[in-house]
Amino acid sequence: MVIVDAQVHPWSDGESTGHHRRDPIDNGVLLQEMAAAGVDKVVLVPPLWDPNGNAYALSMARQAPERFSVMGLIDPAAQDAAERLCHWHDEPGMRGVRLLLNTPERLQPLLDGRCDALWPVAQEQGITVAILAPGQLGRVKAIAQKYPKLKLVVDHLAVPRAAVGPRALQHWPELLALADLPNIHVKAVGVGDYALDPYPFASLETPLAQVFDAFGADRVIWGSDLSRLHHPYVHCVQHFRQHLPFLAQDALARVMGQNILRLLDWT
Repeated sequence: MVIVDAQVHPWSDGESTGHHRRDPIDNGVLLQEMAAAGVDKVVLVPPLWDPNGNAYALSMARQAPERFSVMGLIDPAAQDAAERLCHWHDEPGMRGVRLLLNTPERLQPLLDGRCDALWPVAQEQGITVAILAPGQLGRVKAIAQKYPKLKLVVDHLAVPRAAVGPRALQHWPELLALADLPNIHVKAVGVGDYALDPYPFASLETPLAQVFDAFGADRVIWGSDLSRLHHPYVHCVQHFRQHLPFLAQDALARVMGQNILRLLDWT
């Protein structure tokens, strides 16, 4: 089974924010972490705090295209955002785009329509779009309905920022309702950090089973969000591989790697 981590923030410059680790996850550190946890490939998602985030991630992907690919950041408020997206795949290693809409300021371009020009471009260009917009699943649903061939990934299972325990799951009915739209995938990233109980996070078995029952194993993507983990990286891997009894081996292979490789056309 090929293990592909769908979300790690690499950086070599800038200071991390919030609940992320302070020591940078650069190329050397990440390779060591991957070897220890048994991870074969990683989708690099540049963090906002690195002013050269996209460029650094792309340099890693160019050096090791069999190990790394990039889901780069774009500022949806920029006047040239749609034009930049038209040429997104021109950069070697750039295989997707991520929109961070998880604060009032970052959310505003979605609310005032400045993101509207991006959806048809991403659909036409076949660009997978990961969107982090907790509390905005109704808008995500409307986008998916209007652009049925647009490949959308709901990041972090739409869990609100810093939410843990029951508060992290309050939106579950709204999340599960998105499963009716076949162009929506969900990314289960670092879910152990939402649990109040220790590894192997038994409290998450039922809500995760509900996600898999709704979306099916073909539309759920595993990832770590390594920089924010409060438990060992290997536990993030083993949680899915060893402690979710409802996942058969073939389904597990899709969730742990095949789905994201397919979505990003990373062959």
